Amino acid sequence: MSSLYQSMVAVIEQSITPLAAKLGQQKYVIAIRDGFTAALPFMIIGSFMLVFIFPPFSADTTNSFARGWLDFSETYREQLMLPFNLSMGVMTFFISVGIGASLGRQFNLDPGMSGLLAFMAFLLVAAPYADGKISTQYLSGQGIFTALITAIYSTRVYAWLKQNNVTIRLPKEVPTGVARSFEILIPVMVVIGTLHPLNLFIEAQTGRISRQANR
Repeated sequence: MSSLYQSMVAVIEQSITPLAAKLGQQKYVIAIRDGFTAALPFMIIGSFMLVFIFPPFSADTTNSFARGWLDFSETYREQLMLPFNLSMGVMTFFISVGIGASLGRQFNLDPGMSGLLAFMAFLLVAAPYADGKISTQYLSGQGIFTALITAIYSTRVYAWLKQNNVTIRLPKEVPTGVARSFEILIPVMVVIGTLHPLNLFIEAQTGRISRQANR
C-alpha cells in the first residue's frame, strides 16, 4: 500500500504538477481566474443577502424575533432582492469585464476598454432586446460559459487589430482618453460585425439566440 501511494505521489509530482503549473501560467487561464476573482466580492455579498431575504426559521415559529424577521422579509422582499439581483443576478457582467480587462492587460491593451468590449460582446449574444427591454435571464450563472467565450474572442480581436496596426491613430496632441476611445472604434465594429450576424443566423435557423442554442 505504501509503495502504491509513493508511486501515485511520484506520478503527480513528475507529470501532473508540471502540467498544472504550465496551465496556470497560460494567458487565458489567468484571465478566467482574474475574472472570477473580480466577481467574487459581489457574489459573496449577494449570497449573504439571501440569509436576510429567506430567514432560517420555520414559517410557524412563535419566537418573537424570528417572527418579526420573517414578517419583515415577506413585506419588503422585493426591496431586499434588489442587492441580490444586482450582484449574483448579474455575475456575468463582472466576470466578462474582469476577463476582458485581465486578458487585455496581458496583451498590452487598455484594460478598461477591453473589459467593456468583452461585456458588449456578451450582451450581443446573450441579452436579446425585445419590446423595448433587454433580457437579463443570462446575466446570472446561466451565461458564464458564453461570457468566457465572448470575452476571450473580443479581446483577441482587439489585440490582433492593434498588433497589425488596424486602428485609428490620432495626433499626439489629442488627450490620451480621447485617443483610446478612437483606438477601440474598429475593434467594436469588428466584434459587432461578426457576432451580431452570427447570432441572427443562429436565431433564424433554430429560433433561439446563441446562448440558448448551446444548451
